[in-house]
Amino acid sequence: MNDLKAYVIRYRKPLLAAVLAVAAVCWFLGSSFVNLIHNKMEFNRLTRLSAELDTQYEDLQKRLELLKKQDPAYLERVARVEYHMSAPGETEFRFTPN
Repeated sequence: MNDLKAYVIRYRKPLLAAVLAVAAVCWFLGSSFVNLIHNKMEFNRLTRLSAELDTQYEDLQKRLELLKKQDPAYLERVARVEYHMSAPGETEFRFTPN
């Protein structure tokens, strides 16, 4: 036990420097590791969002092409579904969900 005390007293400054160095490395790498995990999660979220937006873009491109072609069946469906229009002489019934 006396040998350990003597060793610690003799090499007190180098041991303190080593402990401080290890603490500093843990401090800096710890925050970097947390940032790395956060960035990875954000990257995954943005990748999913990008895939969803690509799908939405493709759907909108298809709709635009159909509108440009002025396909009568498609235009009628859009007018009925999105704008609640009806043909002359038709009666539209709307029911509210219970």
